[in-house]
Amino acid sequence: MALIGGGFSNNVNKLFNDPELSDVAIVLDNDDGQDTTGETKTFHGHRVILATMSDYFRSMLFGSFVEATKKEIRLPGVPYSTFVKVMEFVYLGKTFPSAGTLEEVMEFYSLVRMLLMDSKMNLYFEKWMIRQIETNESLKNEILKVFALAFEWDMLALKTKCNSNICEIANEYLAEIAFVELPLEAVRMLLGSSPISCTRVELKRAIQAWISHHESGIAADVAHELNTKVAKFGKLCHDFNVLSLCRKKNQLKPENVQSLPERPEVMEAMLETTHEYSYTSEMTILKCIALRGIKICLGANQQFGPQYGRIKSELELCFKIQWDYDNYQRNLTVLYDFTQHEQQSVTIFFPEIACCRETQVVFNFSWKGSGVQPLLHNYGYARINRKIETFSTYVTHIIYLNQDFESDGRCPECPVPDDYDSYYSTSTYHDSIEEEMDTEQSEDADDE
Repeated sequence: MALIGGGFSNNVNKLFNDPELSDVAIVLDNDDGQDTTGETKTFHGHRVILATMSDYFRSMLFGSFVEATKKEIRLPGVPYSTFVKVMEFVYLGKTFPSAGTLEEVMEFYSLVRMLLMDSKMNLYFEKWMIRQIETNESLKNEILKVFALAFEWDMLALKTKCNSNICEIANEYLAEIAFVELPLEAVRMLLGSSPISCTRVELKRAIQAWISHHESGIAADVAHELNTKVAKFGKLCHDFNVLSLCRKKNQLKPENVQSLPERPEVMEAMLETTHEYSYTSEMTILKCIALRGIKICLGANQQFGPQYGRIKSELELCFKIQWDYDNYQRNLTVLYDFTQHEQQSVTIFFPEIACCRETQVVFNFSWKGSGVQPLLHNYGYARINRKIETFSTYVTHIIYLNQDFESDGRCPECPVPDDYDSYYSTSTYHDSIEEEMDTEQSEDADDE
């Protein structure tokens, strides 16, 4: 019989857990809550198959150990259900069910390593894990932990995939508690990547938290090395293009601001009441671009000024994007502090969105909370640019990747309308406007 795809082929699957043809019984912990037969459960195996796939069983069954002469082997602490999944790989060539949680995955591969099967299974398992972090929501949400495990398991392709996914929306992952649990080599890999979709302020905050968490286990030169790498980044940790959509001080007054009651007890009740805030900005893409992020400006609600306290806090912002053919949504935690400042810039990154010319893009922002809550500044129409058209916006800047297309601003995939000649016409005024608003964020002192 020959090994194919990690397991034995042809009719050998009939041998799977077959007591009639078995020549060794593996006694395991019974973790089946529905089974009341006892504390153990038996898997019926075959010495030659187990020894072929597992160096652990090879030494045990054909070495000088006492188990070599026994027909029953006890593996204490090994759950029956996990052992069966490993044996499905051995006998049937299967890897793992697609609905597994990270805890189940870790238990599965820990047993693989205990049985000294990882040299034979490593490649198949790594490919399976890469597919899972794209399709399995449970593992996608635990990608920082998977990233750490990829270093423990020495899986280069899995390391690279996790690092790429994390960098795509790094500002979201850097704020997670699991970030400080990453091994040093994972942090070094992240800092050596480009692009990293976050601000330098966010990256610096995350690295400082990591250093503090590992302070007793790392040398001073390691902390210096990491801080030096962070310092070399620009205010955005990649050479993104930033397009300003409005002049900062050309904002409209916040609408529907509730006046304060005079009685203190009524005021306190108002602060304890949960409020819902929702904002929408619409714009038209004038030139094919690849969107990667936006900036918004949170402003202090002047009716609930610093004299009422509770200004330094956080909110969970629900961020949605809708465009012609798809949509994207996620929640992110935003820290804000209006104790010293009246407004605060917030940068939000997201996976690349390719927007063809004339695409309608809608940004939605909403949150709920009690106590003092920030408002989102609404800016009026400021000036014309060649990439975005909007007449009133809560979005202050667009972050995008630079792409040079033909003079009409269309990418190769962009559909050309039937009345193309009349469709593509720009005024002399449009042509005379320099894209002087494509600037970096150095002017935004509040980012630092």
